[in-house]
Amino acid sequence: MKCLLLAPMRYPFIHSIVSGMEAQGLELKAVDYESFFPPRTNRRYNNYTTLPRRIRKYWEEPYVQKTNESYLQIFREFAPDLVFIYNNQLVQPGLLEEFKKKARIAFMLGDNPLYTPTSIYNLHILFQADYIISPDSLWRDQLSRLGVPNVVFDSFGFNSALYHPLEVDETLRAEYQSDFIYVGSASKTNWGYKRALFLSLFKEFDFRAYISGGGMGRWYDLFPGLEEKVIPHDRFDAGFNNLVYNCSKIAPVEQVPSLFNGIHVRVFDVLGAGILPLCEESADLEQVFEGIDIPLIRDYREAPELAAHWLRHEDERKACVASMRQRVEERYAPSLVIERMIKQVF
Repeated sequence: MKCLLLAPMRYPFIHSIVSGMEAQGLELKAVDYESFFPPRTNRRYNNYTTLPRRIRKYWEEPYVQKTNESYLQIFREFAPDLVFIYNNQLVQPGLLEEFKKKARIAFMLGDNPLYTPTSIYNLHILFQADYIISPDSLWRDQLSRLGVPNVVFDSFGFNSALYHPLEVDETLRAEYQSDFIYVGSASKTNWGYKRALFLSLFKEFDFRAYISGGGMGRWYDLFPGLEEKVIPHDRFDAGFNNLVYNCSKIAPVEQVPSLFNGIHVRVFDVLGAGILPLCEESADLEQVFEGIDIPLIRDYREAPELAAHWLRHEDERKACVASMRQRVEERYAPSLVIERMIKQVF
């Protein structure tokens, strides 16, 4: 069976999808639309999406048109049985009509299409899908209520080729060691405020926060003591993430505002590395790990005490990590997610 994957290959998470497909024996061709253009053209498209449409259309429409023409050419040459699309990847409805003549269509949602204005067809194209994976059960319920067919809640667990326990060299361990670790980005909106608020809960601990983007500085005056815990860090690098996770004990994981019931992919990355995710409460998290006494932050004011408890009780922490890892391997390994999709679609 052949699969054409349309996805932003720079993101480590996408390689979990790839690993699942390869484990199921699919002949895979992965395509990132940015590969169709020079870097300067991609920067122009990505950096000016907030401009008025009457201005933006002069370079956006040719960009999208070329993307869809290139997709169709690759589709005809590769002749896949399945096209798997992450979010929308600039796909137009007419292109999906061509795809559906000879292949099945599946989507993996990384963002809620009701709140992500990257394309006016963001939601419309989902009505043409044979299978849609949603990492948030509320997104699934919202879309199903609208009549979007074939939406399921599922989660890609960790990719063990990227996230796994390491024997860390003592020199590297001395450089990166901490009790608590966070790797993420900053935002200039209230998402950024929420993240700064969350990170400040751990500022009294041995804590490192590797933050990309330039927005964190605007929040430091509101959260004294946080700045000294933040390390500027601009890279998408699973190898680095796995290293610093392995040099730490606990990784706080907040619920980003775009997720309602869902599970942040960072939860699985952290477990793959073999340390404990200390998570903000979510309904899907409790469902996936039902029966395991996992630590959950239900009130930010209680987080420091909860963090101190799990740091002190090493045996309890390690047992929890082992149980959570086993649950993920048994039910949410990437190969199992793809296997469930194949059985449903074919």
